[in-house]
Amino acid sequence: MSTVLEQAQQKWEPAIHPESDESNGSVAGEPATPLEMIELDLALQYQDYLEKGFEGAVLDALELVGGKLLFRMRMNDASGFDWVAAVVLESLEEPRVALVVQPVGDGPLEVKDASRSEMPIASVAQAYSNLLVHLETPAD
Repeated sequence: MSTVLEQAQQKWEPAIHPESDESNGSVAGEPATPLEMIELDLALQYQDYLEKGFEGAVLDALELVGGKLLFRMRMNDASGFDWVAAVVLESLEEPRVALVVQPVGDGPLEVKDASRSEMPIASVAQAYSNLLVHLETPAD
């Protein structure tokens, strides 16, 4: 039986080491997953979303990693998910927009990079994040 850390390492190994390597299933040329998203994924693994609810688990994980919730919405099995939350994670380069999704059934919460996601809501999350940046910036 593997530990949570070993499971996370297996899941994120291709993202951490993006060079092409058949042993880890990665593909050359794909950008590495940002560290902030890996941290959020690990923080979510320690949240009891059945007890706290989807939003409570996401908010607690964001507090641990330094991010903020943009919005959450019920998906009703669209794209295979019950809930989705759009979040912004602070980064050294620029803020990263991610999606936290709850699969239909009892699966764990998943983190998806909104800039690489093909979910239609990903473009809405990116646009909303850009809008908030402009609204929060004082006019000259």
